[in-house]
Amino acid sequence: LITPVSPKGHLLPAQQRQIDLKGDISSTPVTGLSPKTEYSLTLYAIYPGRIGESATITTETTVLPPVSNFRVIEEGLFSLRLGWTPLLGKVDKYKIYVPRTDRPSLIYDQILSGDVSSHVIDTLEEDKEYTVEIYAVYPEGPSETVSVTGKTLKLVPVDKLLVQNATTDTVQARWSSVRGATGYRLTWSSSEGHIENVNLGDNFNFYMVQGLHAGTEYTITINPIFVDIEGPVTSAKAKTLESSAVQTLRASAVSTSSAVISWNAVPGATGYRLAWGPTAEFIGRDRPRQLALNGSTTEYVLKNLVHDTEYVLSLYVLFGSAVGPGITATFRTSPLGYVSNFKVTSYTSSSIDVEWSPIVGATEYKLTWSSEFVSPQSRYLDRSILRHSITGLQPQTLYSVSIHALYSNTEGPEITLSQQTGTVHYIELVHRFTKKQIATVFDLTFFV
Repeated sequence: LITPVSPKGHLLPAQQRQIDLKGDISSTPVTGLSPKTEYSLTLYAIYPGRIGESATITTETTVLPPVSNFRVIEEGLFSLRLGWTPLLGKVDKYKIYVPRTDRPSLIYDQILSGDVSSHVIDTLEEDKEYTVEIYAVYPEGPSETVSVTGKTLKLVPVDKLLVQNATTDTVQARWSSVRGATGYRLTWSSSEGHIENVNLGDNFNFYMVQGLHAGTEYTITINPIFVDIEGPVTSAKAKTLESSAVQTLRASAVSTSSAVISWNAVPGATGYRLAWGPTAEFIGRDRPRQLALNGSTTEYVLKNLVHDTEYVLSLYVLFGSAVGPGITATFRTSPLGYVSNFKVTSYTSSSIDVEWSPIVGATEYKLTWSSEFVSPQSRYLDRSILRHSITGLQPQTLYSVSIHALYSNTEGPEITLSQQTGTVHYIELVHRFTKKQIATVFDLTFFV
């Protein structure tokens, strides 16, 4: 007999049920019980014509597993993204809800299918703390409720906007990141009423404003963007220089990955600060960089540049701890070049000899050959090697031979030529001589 026990310790005979077992059974599972419930289990031995004495035990079922690792994954302005670990047992559904704190009702209530493990509540208010509760519903009933507390973000401005390093036509803007922002809008306006702006991604906290007028005061503003909502504006003022003390700033010996930057010396300067980065059209191809140089330096080699990219240079004069006037210039790195004068110098039935001219900036050459019947094979050659003999080829076969210049880890464009290997010629040399009336014949065959 299986009889549930009330919380006060009383048997509930109305809910009692019975299981009949064969005489040779000594154990059996008891199913269909309610979770977290005390039961009285009574066993009787039944003999022919009579019932033996009973034995009774009391036990309690365990609770259904609650939702585990319930947490806030991401906080938004008006939303909370929540997640939890999928349960191992059979779950019919989940119920997730947000109770009100001021009265017994719900701000949010949603039934979710049993196979999900995350959910976004997107109908909340800005800058407010919420307690979110969830429980799993099993075939046997609901689990205990678990909860987590999260707070939506506040629509805040950029905390700090710094505008510095003004030249005659540029200024640099730096700002602190805003948590949860999906981007930023940077705007600059002159005292004459000219306004421009640019939208930047959430990973930006630096931007060089270009194309400004000399000796002009500008108002620089920035505001964070949260998906489609704009946050408050933070502003700062800056004035471009009337003129630059450095009169010439130029780039020379420009290659695919380097350039020589030179300028005229400024009397009394204790140093220079050189900054460089991609222009607006090429943002994202490389990162802005800068360094300090001593006062005797008037030339510097920029390395590890990105090919075919326009860069803007800014050079500032340093007088002790003070930053003096600056000047800007632009240059563009060379595109990755083709190998020139690639040609076949000779060939046989089993080889093709090729050569080419050197290309500036190349670190290696990649030579590849293939035919209709042979899959491509490649050979990497040092930049000092300008010719190569491809051997082990099939006679009278058309081969495609291509070459790339390699620039560190980047391949330049391909140039290809075709060449057919020669025909195998058989030359038979027959030598006869007679000795003691016996003729001996030697046949010698070889390839050319």
